[in-house]
Amino acid sequence: MKRNWWKILCVALLFFTFFAGLLVPLAPGLIKATSSVQSTYSGPFTVKVTGYNTHFKDQNASLSAWLINDNQNNCTNAIRVVDNTHLELDFPPIAPLTNPVFGLTVYNDKDGRLVMNNAISTIDTTRGGIVPVCHPVVKNEEQDHWAIPFQFILYESLRNLFFHVPMWFTMIALLSWALWNNLKYLRGFDLKYDQKANAAVNVGLVFGVLGLITGSLWARVTWGAWWVDDVKLNGTAITMLAYLAYAVLRNAMDDEQKRARVSAIYSIFAYVMMIVLIGILPRLQGTDSLHPGNGGNPGFNKYDLDNSIRPVFYCGVLGWILLGFWIYSLRLRIHKLHEHTLES
Repeated sequence: MKRNWWKILCVALLFFTFFAGLLVPLAPGLIKATSSVQSTYSGPFTVKVTGYNTHFKDQNASLSAWLINDNQNNCTNAIRVVDNTHLELDFPPIAPLTNPVFGLTVYNDKDGRLVMNNAISTIDTTRGGIVPVCHPVVKNEEQDHWAIPFQFILYESLRNLFFHVPMWFTMIALLSWALWNNLKYLRGFDLKYDQKANAAVNVGLVFGVLGLITGSLWARVTWGAWWVDDVKLNGTAITMLAYLAYAVLRNAMDDEQKRARVSAIYSIFAYVMMIVLIGILPRLQGTDSLHPGNGGNPGFNKYDLDNSIRPVFYCGVLGWILLGFWIYSLRLRIHKLHEHTLES
């Protein structure tokens, strides 16, 4: 039991990740706002709002809404609740001060403050006009229950964060372990380190392929295509091909020591190339990348990993890494049993 504590921890962490990642509801948010007019200054107008996982009807008593322009709050004249996810908001004539784009905020005590930054726009761009200012009362900035953060466009696909990203962490951890063992082999030419490195690379490739599959599914939902011309996607594909070539190279040589030396040297160059392609190049200024944290885009930790869901992500990363090394240990044990059988 003492020797297997990390396996028990692995199962517990993955169970928690699956539970929270799949069953915890998505936080409420606003997904659509449509204005009845193009000119918000020409007369009263109506904005139709569509929410997600919202409680408009249940929280009708605490419901309020306002448009935001140049840091001025412009409140509604009337709110008509259609159901829990649909509202119709009546506004008086409003002329923007300088910005033709209005943000929208809808509030109730259960959902908290729901914000849509670029909700509607107007053809009125001149200064002046009627700018009714209000000071709405907000009791709760956030929803009153634990939920996965709401993100526009991503919606429910944000749950893939707990599975797709840990696959890459696991792959990098295994390939780093393979690099370490390759270096130890080159130091003393002990074949046991070559066996450890080979097993780590093989398992790391499996998690790399799983990362590509989950990433492709996510891209189809958010970007509208199974594969896009993204520097990080292309770099990952090249990395996978480089390590697949490692496996082909090993099988092309029969001499164990020669195979181990060539494989160790090749894997060092492949690892350096992986770090450059997926770790350094996407983060360079001027590089065009759709991935968060790359090409000028903010990372997930700035807008998706709030304090309520951050532990789930970290548990997922640690759980998948432990699972990867668990599979690695089993593969290494099977290889040793196979060698023992051949010797006997």
